[in-house]
Amino acid sequence: MEAVVDEDVCTKWSETLRVYHNTSCELENSLQDGHDLGLSEFEVLKILSRSCGKHGGKAKMKELEAEMYLSQSALSRTVTRLEKAGLVTRATCDFDRRAMFLLLTPAGQERYEAAQPTYRAVLRRHLA
Repeated sequence: MEAVVDEDVCTKWSETLRVYHNTSCELENSLQDGHDLGLSEFEVLKILSRSCGKHGGKAKMKELEAEMYLSQSALSRTVTRLEKAGLVTRATCDFDRRAMFLLLTPAGQERYEAAQPTYRAVLRRHLA
């Protein structure tokens, strides 16, 4: 009985990996082709849009790290690309120079909103 359960779990895991791979590849390609954004860049903009929104707030880089699936260095490179594109800006904390904040620019909010329908369409195709 345990061998059957183990086989079912292994099969389910393989299916999960296949769906993840296919979905993330299509997301990466569709976002890049249509909006000049990688999937990680889109995810950063999504988190910042939710936490900063159109109100011009800011988010701590450490809090962003906690929500992302990237290493600290990969996230830093992603943020650098977004900053060079004018989609986010960085700011240091007035009372803790070690803390870094991210702000979503109007261009970043605009690019995120333009890419949302593409993102959702791919997710619907793969997960609905």
